[in-house]
Amino acid sequence: MDSGRKKLSFVVTPDIEAILDREKKEWFYDRSRSYMIRELVMAGLRALKEESEVADGNHEGST
Repeated sequence: MDSGRKKLSFVVTPDIEAILDREKKEWFYDRSRSYMIRELVMAGLRALKEESEVADGNHEGST
């Protein structure tokens, strides 16, 4: 059964692994590591979009 999800793998450095471990314990203790990484990626993409809009003068606040 296809859930519409694709598998993605990537290599992390020891310093990134330590950060992910810390965030997992503090914020995502009750969620899977996959869920945590999906949420962190989406948060990062939203932040980049917002930064870009601010830099371009198109920022209208959070929606």
